[in-house]
Amino acid sequence: MENEVEKEKEKEIFVIGDDSRLLVKNFIQKFEEANPDCAVRLTIPDNVGVAFGEGDRRKHFIVCLSEEMDFNIIHSLGEAQKKYGFFVYFIGASFSFGIEEDKYFNKIPSVRFPGYLFDMTQLLEYIEKNEVEKKRVLVVDDEPIMLRSIKNWLNDDFEVSLVNSGKAAIQFLDMHPVDLVLLDYKMPEMDGPMVLTKIRTDKNIRNLPVIFLTAKSDRESVMSVMHLKPEGYILKSKRPDEIRGAVKDFFKNRIIIAE
Repeated sequence: MENEVEKEKEKEIFVIGDDSRLLVKNFIQKFEEANPDCAVRLTIPDNVGVAFGEGDRRKHFIVCLSEEMDFNIIHSLGEAQKKYGFFVYFIGASFSFGIEEDKYFNKIPSVRFPGYLFDMTQLLEYIEKNEVEKKRVLVVDDEPIMLRSIKNWLNDDFEVSLVNSGKAAIQFLDMHPVDLVLLDYKMPEMDGPMVLTKIRTDKNIRNLPVIFLTAKSDRESVMSVMHLKPEGYILKSKRPDEIRGAVKDFFKNRIIIAE
């Protein structure tokens, strides 16, 4: 993101809009006055939208709408949100792009403040609520007992979803954003390496973090999937607190050290 508005602070929000417009200038000024511990970064979109990346996961994007805003900007935002799972807040004009564009616009999960007047306190409350939401973990395993056990071990700290096959995992990921997949290695029909291959070749989810949660620890099994770049391995033989700790460490450090 570009055009830094304020020096480094503990939290950041990102404003998408043209800084020549009074709406954008007023929003940044009011936000800084209301929340001095949160830095504001401004991005001015071009006519093809805004470039997003892996680093934008779970960030907060304030979109300052105007009548002249090109639909390409909204389209790129919606597509990127599906991929990276960030938070969107629309403020500004109430307007319609057209019937078909409007249908797409209305499918973007967001908080909306129509018109030029909005409640800054309410906006900050939404941002704070999203900050504390649990990370979403999808567990893929063909053993029902293992699925229930993992959910019990992780449920206090994460939002856990369960599927019992590789095919069901791919179908789930087509519909739901997640922050991490815990993937069994050996499953019937579509095993873990096949699932990871599908993920890595899908442009919408190819950067999704995947960790094998498996009983297979032999060198051959590990090396055979290294080209697919899993984030790591957690052995099922580990104690529940060790498995929970490993997942926490991943979100803290973005790395798993296999033992």
